[in-house]
Amino acid sequence: MTKRNLAAVCFLVIVLVFSSSSVLAENYVLPSLREIYKDYFHIGGAISVASWAPKTLISHREIILGQLSSLTAENAMKPDYLQPREGVFNFREPDNLVSFAKEHGMVVRGHTLVWHGQTPDWFFRDKNGQLIYEKDQITDEDRQLVISRMEAHIEAVMTHFGDDVYCWDVVNEAVSDNAAYIHRPESPWVRTIGEDFIKIAFRKAHEVNPNAKLFYNDYNAVAPYKRGRIHKLLTDLLAEGVPVHGIGIQGHWGVDGPSLADIEQSIKMYAELGLEIHITEMDIGMGDFTEEEQAERYRQVFELFKKYSDVITNVTLWGIADDASWRGDDDPLLFDRNHEPKPAFWAVVDTDKPWYVNKAEYTGAVIFKNAAGQIFGTLKPGEYKAADLSFSLADVARIEVGTGYMMSLYESEDRTGDAWHFVRTDLFDGANWPDKAKAIAIRTISAQNIALNKPVEASVLSERAHRAVDGAADTSWAPRATPPYWLSVDLQEPYLLYRWVCKLHGTGPLSRISHSPFNAADFILQVSEDGINWTDVDVVEDNTASTTERDLDLIKARYVRLFVTRPTSLEVNQNLVVYELELYGLPAE
Repeated sequence: MTKRNLAAVCFLVIVLVFSSSSVLAENYVLPSLREIYKDYFHIGGAISVASWAPKTLISHREIILGQLSSLTAENAMKPDYLQPREGVFNFREPDNLVSFAKEHGMVVRGHTLVWHGQTPDWFFRDKNGQLIYEKDQITDEDRQLVISRMEAHIEAVMTHFGDDVYCWDVVNEAVSDNAAYIHRPESPWVRTIGEDFIKIAFRKAHEVNPNAKLFYNDYNAVAPYKRGRIHKLLTDLLAEGVPVHGIGIQGHWGVDGPSLADIEQSIKMYAELGLEIHITEMDIGMGDFTEEEQAERYRQVFELFKKYSDVITNVTLWGIADDASWRGDDDPLLFDRNHEPKPAFWAVVDTDKPWYVNKAEYTGAVIFKNAAGQIFGTLKPGEYKAADLSFSLADVARIEVGTGYMMSLYESEDRTGDAWHFVRTDLFDGANWPDKAKAIAIRTISAQNIALNKPVEASVLSERAHRAVDGAADTSWAPRATPPYWLSVDLQEPYLLYRWVCKLHGTGPLSRISHSPFNAADFILQVSEDGINWTDVDVVEDNTASTTERDLDLIKARYVRLFVTRPTSLEVNQNLVVYELELYGLPAE
């Protein structure tokens, strides 16, 4: 199709919304992470089977069977559940978990044998019932009593499960958050036995089952403030011949941290000790971020895990779906509260592609609905002849085009001549197309920010204007003078703009909030083909939102200008803050 035809004939409706709200196609098969990652590492999940907790082994059974190759009892293998009273063991629910795993070809991680939390007090009471760590003087008899109880617990539990549990978090969270200490000084194990309790626990565990892989497990194990002490602890244990086989890195993270650089550096540090690495408690909380930002974070960390799959052998998500997550309203998992896959799930299906591309390849990129709103047709990315479709375009009342895709209708089967393009629209009427459309093509469109690192100018602080297009979340263009202010971007070639995003004061790293009077109140998006003559294409008034996301109806522009007439809602404050101006479009050619 020629450039003239594109301008004169194409009908292109752009209402591109980056969201996960599109209805899924019927009768698609959800991809299995268990199969996708089988050549990299086990994909695990924390399963709730404790008598006082939701039974996710039942309520989330379909997800577990379809996605996981490794199971961990979220609470039912911790000391307070297995042995609430001395010599009284409760193995029924953990045994059900192990039986389920064996039946379905899964492995089981044991969590955890020795921990200062969720361990009943009787472990630390003397023969008279007094808490030993509260005594003025702890005798050798007291110490040996606690050691014997710890060793007896390890022996009973590991003997019971045998090789059905292939690895154990032997000691959990023993390193202090206080930089003055290696070992957690308030731990009842340290206060009764001393720092040697870790060596004793690992040696006993290895004695009971030499086949089991033995792990030290901790949170913030990638944080610079703590990982050095964890590394020192492990180095010393290994130097003394203590049978530590691996480290469990708890991945209770957020969209904004820890940094990928810290995670990678930590993996290298632990791998250099010759240790196997498990990501033991993986979840990424939403915080004030979007599902799409969460998805990108998941994609990045799984991409990193794959890079180091020679040392990372298990990645266990701490939960199955958001409705049964210990992090409550932070919605940190791959499946939502209705057990539907989130963008985060699709992001880890293939870390080389955006989440919405992965989703479309399985569920369909375009959904066709009749007048009653029922789905009667779905097409995946590709090229089709209208005559070969299993449904008639005449019956189409509306379409839903997936994020990041464009549907093109062609007047000829060889896709030449006139064409009509749709990115997303509720105005599609199939009755208009049967006689016109002989072929259909569904393709991805760029979701890259075309303003990123492009040349910029500004009316004030022009030397800092590049901060508004550098892609960094913690840099901004922040002029303070007499308004209006403007910032212009040279896209370096003409584009057809379909979306723009402006991130203001409330998106800053120290003050991320959805609305604020310090956000720009009145501003205009302007376009130009020569950088001299400007046209208003979108006007925002009385704004308090920290992020403005607006759709454009295929606006042609080489230059784009953000023109701000009222920098805040507070008349006494003229300080404009723009963290990022993002533009999305198709090359005009």
